[in-house]
Amino acid sequence: METDKTKQKDLKKEEKEYRRHKRIWWFCRHFVGPFIMNKYGCKCTVTEKLPEPFLLVANHSTDLDPGIIGMCSRQQMYFVASEHLYRLGFLSKILIWAFKPIAKMKGSSDTLTVMKAIRYLRNGKNVSLFPDGNRSFNGRNGALTDAIGKLVKTSGANLVTFRITGGFFTNPRWGYGLRKGKMTAQVVNVYPKEAVKEMSASQIRQVIEKDTYENAYERQALENIRYKGKDRALGMECSLCICPKCKGIETIYTKENSVNCVNCGKLTDYSEYGYFDQGFDFKTIEEWDDWQEEFYKEYVQTLKEGKGPEALGVEKPIFSNSDINMNIVKADHSETDLGKGSLSIYLDKLVIKTNVQTIEIPFTELPDMSVYAKTGLVFSDAAGTHYELKTDKLINVRKYIYVWSNLRQKV
Repeated sequence: METDKTKQKDLKKEEKEYRRHKRIWWFCRHFVGPFIMNKYGCKCTVTEKLPEPFLLVANHSTDLDPGIIGMCSRQQMYFVASEHLYRLGFLSKILIWAFKPIAKMKGSSDTLTVMKAIRYLRNGKNVSLFPDGNRSFNGRNGALTDAIGKLVKTSGANLVTFRITGGFFTNPRWGYGLRKGKMTAQVVNVYPKEAVKEMSASQIRQVIEKDTYENAYERQALENIRYKGKDRALGMECSLCICPKCKGIETIYTKENSVNCVNCGKLTDYSEYGYFDQGFDFKTIEEWDDWQEEFYKEYVQTLKEGKGPEALGVEKPIFSNSDINMNIVKADHSETDLGKGSLSIYLDKLVIKTNVQTIEIPFTELPDMSVYAKTGLVFSDAAGTHYELKTDKLINVRKYIYVWSNLRQKV
């Protein structure tokens, strides 16, 4: 009997929260959203009423994508968002009270997130998420797996696909500030739950990939939009760290609109149209990034074959960065400060070293890694301990993921 009363009390509390969230959604659409759209120079197409409950999936383009999506829909929804939103002090309390985002721990397989999203949908609430999980560093969507198709099928909800264009040049992940140009946002397709039921997980993934696909440079080649802003190249070393001329690793640095190498000097400028100078090795960030990925594959292969510098990766780390702030993040969103120290990667492990301890994590116990913001690295070990490493320096942490993803194939 007591259990029934407790359930009824919880249901009333959830319903009260839901009504509050819907009122706040209405308020933000009318009084906050227009400022976001004006700031980003984004035009949205407002949808007619969507069949509820729905799971809306979108490409991840800017810091304020949830606000942009909200301006395109009058119907309230809950967003799956990075767990760090729960660790922003007083601001987190406001966000949770107003929107109650579903926390997703980056760099880990977070089954609790999936279960919570499914529960919301089965209870008649709408949910929105970004299936590739990360904003793009090169203007092209990340690859998806059939896991998103399984989530859609299991939820039993209607599927809504959504696409944002122009976000990569307006608010580049590696950059600072906004550039004024052109952005659009709109629903692409609606798939009723009856149609979803007849589709396989793979088929669902394929329609999501097709509908949310965005390649900034393919679009720019057609539209040639000018994106005006200062310090256009600043921060690009967080995305691109290998010089195409001298093949130096982490020799790239940026200043205002120029991209430079500590060995070769100035390499190129970065224009308001998102292109490098004519005559440079690459025309676009996408081209440079694709070349960089292939470079790492060849580089790692030489290490596997023992053809690299003597003892590199065995006694001497392949890469190492110092002055990194290190935390362990717990399931309740609390943090344990490990202090400041260094991160190093070897042929078979990551090593975290501070003044008081050294933590070695073999690749066999490192199932996933991800980049957080520009220079943060997050990952969980096999025991479920979640590490968050971050620094204010303009370093490239993507190199750790490139090397780990190639080296772990042998372990």
